[in-house]
Amino acid sequence: MGYINFNNAGSSFPEKSTLSIVKKYLENEKSIGGYLAESKYKKEINRFYTQLSKLINSKVTEISFLQSSTHALNFFINSINFSKNENVIIFDNEYGSNYLNLLNKKINHKVCNLEQNGQVSLTDLQRKIDKNTKMIFLCHIASQCGDLINVEEVGRLIKKINKNIIFVLDACQSIGQKEIDVKKIKCDILFGSGRKYLRGPRGTGFIYLNSNLKNKINPSLLDIKNALLKNNSYKIKTKNYPFETFEHSPALKLGLSNAIYQINKIGIRKIEKKIRDLSFFLRSYPFDPKKIKFYENINFLSGINTFSIKGFSSSEVSDFLLNKGILTSISNNQTSMHYFKKKKIKDVIRVSFHYYNSLREVKFLIKCLIDLIENK
Repeated sequence: MGYINFNNAGSSFPEKSTLSIVKKYLENEKSIGGYLAESKYKKEINRFYTQLSKLINSKVTEISFLQSSTHALNFFINSINFSKNENVIIFDNEYGSNYLNLLNKKINHKVCNLEQNGQVSLTDLQRKIDKNTKMIFLCHIASQCGDLINVEEVGRLIKKINKNIIFVLDACQSIGQKEIDVKKIKCDILFGSGRKYLRGPRGTGFIYLNSNLKNKINPSLLDIKNALLKNNSYKIKTKNYPFETFEHSPALKLGLSNAIYQINKIGIRKIEKKIRDLSFFLRSYPFDPKKIKFYENINFLSGINTFSIKGFSSSEVSDFLLNKGILTSISNNQTSMHYFKKKKIKDVIRVSFHYYNSLREVKFLIKCLIDLIENK
């Protein structure tokens, strides 16, 4: 049975060419060994940096390949020293795993509000920034709510107030579906996942680190890839890929490189338009607002749409759609504690569209939702 994948915000379907490249590399490892295979594919493997730098408008040396976005943020947080009085600012759409990292390190933090329209309250942000604010974390598009946030506006304000504040952008749900330019956004850190809108393999992610910060970090995980031993001491190699370690999967790195190449080849603006058109089609359907509630602002749509249906639990809706061959996801307070507390809801159904989804598939989703509601 073939499934309609409306869980692209969780894990999108990889392209056939990406699967083929990963399989081919693993076959080479089988025949000539891992080290020789990596050596023979070195040029192709390193294209990952050129492809991603093209997508986000960065230098190739500002990117590190990692096994997930959570690892990326974890490595970064644990590579920065915080003084007792310093604080960070997050927003009330912060992702659960990101928040856990801050709690684990016992970092002083403030929670800034989003407006009713889903955008950052610049007034509240300006009020919460003080002389001890070291970092500001923001989700470009949250996992549990698909509102596209105007991050360039936020970046300009942060740097206007204090250019030394480190602006950290979570692009897990935006990279691959939204045009991203780290220079325009003025973010110092940007991290993302390979398995979502980039259509890469699971077990892949990345982090962008502005060159100006390289001398301010002390990587928490060291080996002979990112550090140099000399006379019973060591020196961190900050010039290139400071968060990378020796052990990784070249096969998955090749797969992610090809996935990003395909995104660049199609064109991110074309992809963005197709995805938004699908979301707008769904949101434009005249559902009964007393029976189904959507949580995104229709003026700031992305590929992620969340909703709840009166009289049904999220798991009942998800199971119903799965039986119809539609993959979805459920977001709850573990996804974002602050968001669900603010909304006073337990969970939501999440459907997330990609450019390979069709209008016919979205129409089928609408039909299924109507059938569920009307046959209650």
